[in-house]
Amino acid sequence: MLTYKKISVSFSRNADANLAKKAGYIVSCLTGNPNFTSPVPYLLELGLLVEKYEAELITAKGNDRIAVAIKKASRRLLEQMLNEMGIYVMHIAKGDEAILAGSGFSLTKIPEARNITNPGNITLSNGVSSGQIKASIKAVIGARSYLFNLAAELPAEKTAWQSYPTSKSQFTFTDLTPGKQYWIRVAAIGTGTQLSYSPVVSQYTQ
Repeated sequence: MLTYKKISVSFSRNADANLAKKAGYIVSCLTGNPNFTSPVPYLLELGLLVEKYEAELITAKGNDRIAVAIKKASRRLLEQMLNEMGIYVMHIAKGDEAILAGSGFSLTKIPEARNITNPGNITLSNGVSSGQIKASIKAVIGARSYLFNLAAELPAEKTAWQSYPTSKSQFTFTDLTPGKQYWIRVAAIGTGTQLSYSPVVSQYTQ
């Protein structure tokens, strides 16, 4: 699936004057813009609403209850129309940054995907009680969780690993057979299908 650059279509945090200024700028950018020949909602309608809203801001400065209520109603309609216009712009632009920027809307930042690295060597130690092994690795940047694997025999292609998921980079295996050798590996799990295993290490339990 393609990930397109997007624009911000939410204006709820804009102060009244800033909203009017931003809306007017969008109208000016879209007017005569060859990339947007049939904007929805209609550009003329949006422009008239911006002019009406600007006039109502001046009237509402006196804090007259009716004037303030009218201004608030126009703001809600203006935000709705800008949202619809933004959706139209994104549909036309299909991720083209130049076209999006030319619309007057603000581009949103797309978080960069972070590739997780190999967890590196595992540090093993005996637990506080018999039959315990404590395993830990350095936290992996970008990892959302970890998977601690345990095997009771020398690992081979068809080894049945016991898996213990956790959000932390350390885990204590319990209820193990004292004096027995166990093999351990750790997987760092990132976004999507990202998964990276550490080297396999072994330890005898007490």
